[in-house]
Amino acid sequence: MLIKHQFVFLIMKKEIEVFKLKKREGYLFLVILYFLTVLTMSTQAFAEETTKNIRVFYYNAKNIIDPDNPLNPEYVISVPAELNFTEEERRIDATVSMNDLKGRRYSGEKKAKVTVKSKRNYALEHTDNFQRIDYTLVKYDSKNNGTILTNTKPDVGVFDKTNTLVSGEAVLGVATIAKKNIGTYTDVLTYTVTSQ
Repeated sequence: MLIKHQFVFLIMKKEIEVFKLKKREGYLFLVILYFLTVLTMSTQAFAEETTKNIRVFYYNAKNIIDPDNPLNPEYVISVPAELNFTEEERRIDATVSMNDLKGRRYSGEKKAKVTVKSKRNYALEHTDNFQRIDYTLVKYDSKNNGTILTNTKPDVGVFDKTNTLVSGEAVLGVATIAKKNIGTYTDVLTYTVTSQ
């Protein structure tokens, strides 16, 4: 019987040593974790950070160059490259802006007047079946009041360093097209830039 107790005691002693070793490893892990946390916090305390938000966008535009100096222009007028209506997209951005050659808002001394006219009097036409879908081109002032542009009132605005942007949109009218008339309906807008 004595042998059995010694054997049990030896097993218990081994288990206690293993427990002490695991406990020591746990303390060691906590000490290392503490130092890593303090070290990271102290690094963050001394690190200075500066941030700046930048605007990221893509505007599909065509540029009309300075008519006074087409070989060495000082500015360009950016107009929509195309307006593609769909059943889901019935309002399209038609903003016009005056920019320098690097794409920034113009800050020079020149002025330019911009007008726009529609080939089909602001109607999209199907070339095969002569169906029409009306649309409007609207410009907005600084108070967000809209003015509809027409061929008899084509002025988008006068642009200079104090007025470099005229917001606008093209809005597709209500249209019910028979299935037999489904296809591409088109119009052509002509923007004209005149130096002031």
